Amino acid sequence: MTRNLILASAGAGKTYRIVSEAIQEIDSGNKVLVVTYTESNQAEIINKFKKLEGMDRDKFHVKGLFTFLLEDVIRPYQSCIFQDRIETIYFNKSDPHKANGRTIPGRKEIQTDGSYNPTYYLTSCKKKAHTTYLAKLAARVIKESKGKPIKRLEEIYDHIYIDEVQDLIGWDYDVIKKIAKSNKLDITCVGDFRQTIYDTSTAQKQPKTSTQKLECFKKMEFNSRSMSINRRSIQCICDIADSIYSNEEYKKTQSLVKEIPSEYKEHTGVFVVKSSDSTRYIKKYNPTLLRHSVRSGNEFNQASLTKVNFGKSKGLGFNRVLVLPTTRYVDYLKGNKNIFDKDKTDASKNKLYVAMTRARYSLGFVIQDNFADKCNLPVWNDG
Repeated sequence: MTRNLILASAGAGKTYRIVSEAIQEIDSGNKVLVVTYTESNQAEIINKFKKLEGMDRDKFHVKGLFTFLLEDVIRPYQSCIFQDRIETIYFNKSDPHKANGRTIPGRKEIQTDGSYNPTYYLTSCKKKAHTTYLAKLAARVIKESKGKPIKRLEEIYDHIYIDEVQDLIGWDYDVIKKIAKSNKLDITCVGDFRQTIYDTSTAQKQPKTSTQKLECFKKMEFNSRSMSINRRSIQCICDIADSIYSNEEYKKTQSLVKEIPSEYKEHTGVFVVKSSDSTRYIKKYNPTLLRHSVRSGNEFNQASLTKVNFGKSKGLGFNRVLVLPTTRYVDYLKGNKNIFDKDKTDASKNKLYVAMTRARYSLGFVIQDNFADKCNLPVWNDG
């Protein structure tokens, strides 16, 4: 059975690869499941299957991570832990067992009699499972049922693709470990650890960092393959995005963009745009404005341009991008390459990478006039 980890650069066309490989599997008579995190990714995968004229839709299944954990792992064998049927999930924005920074009494996982505590995994109605602990519950069900969910997966599917693995964390990886022990299922995990923006849980269990996650795949003996290509961005945009991780073991990204549409040829590349010139720049090129949050760049609220937060831009592509950099991002552009070294997570530099790699033909950064010449980038001039 195959165990593959595909490390796909931004714009590499990972969705195309997943779906095209899945179609080949289906044409050979196999049943395929694709598990991904966001609803937008689910829709993109299904649309790509239709676009590539995939046949026999009954053998191609696409599910969100939480739906997969509940429907395929937990619910069929939940009676080994909880008798009452878990009907759905409850999306947690934070740890459901803490209030004002303190643990709520009575929420321990194991009760004094040795049984599992329903209030640890479920809401007060006992019909909804907390998303924060859903993967942990799945791992417990697999253990307590002596692996029955894995045997069930083997009966239903032949190949499982797990997309966006960079956003998985902690107990999600325990579930992957258990699936990876199957001697009947092929498993392919796909992601780019430079695009870790979301976490599936607020739990503190490792792996949490990209390094820990990659090490976890090594221990599971996954074969690692790189897709160090970009079908979206021109080479100079790939280069500046790669530079964020110049001290890490990532292959240089090769742009496959060979032709630029005539309407964009006049302005291509990476630039600094002075704050005093930003209005003229926007009027001339109508870029998509990428920002840290809705509170960023209030001076552009009246501008008739599309505005997208860094995190929300993941998975999207725009012909022209104008970034409103944070103070730390400005410092990075001014040459402080160590600005992210003491961060506890990679979230900040990953968001910068995501923002940069949304651009196809031009990438601009709005910089205060007195700092513009200090950045290691050409300054846009309308002259």
